[in-house]
Formats: sequence, structure tokens, C-alpha cells
Amino acid sequence: MAVQSKDSYSLEHKPLHAGQLADLTLFNTVSGLPVVDIAFGLGVVRDGNKIKVPASVAEVQNDFLGVVMYESNRATQTGEDGKVLAGYDATVITQGHIAVVITEAVAAGDAVYLQVSGDAKGKFCKTETGNQILDAWEFKSAGSDIAVIGPKSNIVLPVASE
Repeated sequence: MAVQSKDSYSLEHKPLHAGQLADLTLFNTVSGLPVVDIAFGLGVVRDGNKIKVPASVAEVQNDFLGVVMYESNRATQTGEDGKVLAGYDATVITQGHIAVVITEAVAAGDAVYLQVSGDAKGKFCKTETGNQILDAWEFKSAGSDIAVIGPKSNIVLPVASE
């Protein structure tokens, strides 16, 4: 195997990927089988014995499960990275510090809402209108497209984001 030079290997990596664990804080996972393809870093709810992005506030209130975890060993097809394909096992973070997809700029300590309509279904924000608050969670880092959420506490993470 050839050694990579500085010209063939970027030293500038994204600080976080959607669905990536943000640190080594204790976390919990469960498995789920997506009904349709689900991007890493989106919030999901139970749908019987499967998972999906929520389509209503009631689904979030009654069946919120967690966030689809980024996994680089996931079986994907060319051009299909960044999501779990329908019918393939997904790992869902139910507790811990995880990078999520957001639709507006947030700051550490902001309340976490899960969006349930339009193209933003399953994404997170700090705005209440039409969205469901996740009372036990808060934003742990600032961000404008990806930010870290985790259980409410007095811990604020110094996580870099784009």
C-alpha cells in the first residue's frame, strides 16, 4: 500500500458528522429497522417494531426513540452514504451526546425541538412553533447546520462545528 502524501490526504476533516457521537460520555443505543431510508442525525420514533421520522407532535410525545447514529460500516450502495437504507438495521442513540441535523442556528443551552412536518421532518431546532419539545434534552454546542444535543445538565461541550 502506498503512503499518502499531504497532497492526497486532507488534514481538514469536518469536526462532526450528522449522527456522530460527540465525545466519550456514557451513551445508550437500541436497534431499529427503518420503514424508509433515514439520514444519520435525524430524530426517530417507534412505528410498531420499526422506526421512522415523526409525522406528528403526538408521535413524538408518545413514541420518541432517539437519533439515528452515524456508522461507517453500514452496508450501503454507491451514492447512498449518509443514511440507513430501508430494511437495514439502524443504531439509534437514546442517551448521550450526539451530533444532529438542525434547521436554524442554535446556542449551547437552547431547548431542543423535533420538527414534524415538511422537508424538515426529523431535524432539530430551538423554535417551538409546530414542533415538539424534547424536555429531557438540550443543545450542548452551537451550530448552524449540525449541533450536539444531550441530556440536560450543567455540562457545555467545546465542540467545533461548521
